[in-house]
Amino acid sequence: MYDDQFADVYDRIYCALYDYADHAELIGGLARQHVESPVSLLDVGCGTGEHLRYLAKQFSVTGVDLSESMVRLARRKLGDIAVHQADMRDFDLGRTFDVVCSMYSSVGYLGGPGELRAAVARMAAHMAPGGVLVVEPWILREKWNGGVLAHATVEHEGVTISRMGHWRTEGDRSQVDMHYLVSEPDGVRHFVDHQDLALYSLEEYQDAFARAGLEARLLPAGRADRGVFVAVRAGAQSG
Repeated sequence: MYDDQFADVYDRIYCALYDYADHAELIGGLARQHVESPVSLLDVGCGTGEHLRYLAKQFSVTGVDLSESMVRLARRKLGDIAVHQADMRDFDLGRTFDVVCSMYSSVGYLGGPGELRAAVARMAAHMAPGGVLVVEPWILREKWNGGVLAHATVEHEGVTISRMGHWRTEGDRSQVDMHYLVSEPDGVRHFVDHQDLALYSLEEYQDAFARAGLEARLLPAGRADRGVFVAVRAGAQSG
């Protein structure tokens, strides 16, 4: 997942298409609604660390990501902030956090409901007593439109990147072969990034949280086609 070619252009594309600062404020606001004076935060599936760059203004932060390429970029970007290369399905950092989050639909890349349950259980295991979990899902199966053309062009520091691909449905998964043209001073290169995300139902998400001992609500916050789940220990009260 996320090889060197894609990691190399990732920030140039998504920093133009996605407001990381706004989502960091969203995460912080949701955290403070549920935890009194939260201090520590873990970002699971942190990618190149762009969320962490902004979240570090609010919390003592740590990141986890499976991709070696993305972790390398995150460490270069974030300096002394700890970023671990680990699998969200079985990671164990040996400590807990006031806030655990997983953004940008990272859970969509899991292999199915069993892997979703495993990942949510590991996130729950890293929540401090009274902590909160914030998860941005991929588009719910009930809301999936079957696939659409996705395209965008961005310019960044003399580099122009165009991407185009048509999402399609394969069973309970959404897939796309996204074509990238990257224009740089020494020429134009092309590569294809294959994306494969599970289409979980709301019931499957809720089941994963419940099995981990959490009560979760899907809030109409963040991106309109996804929302965010906010989960606390079953029976816990907001801070």
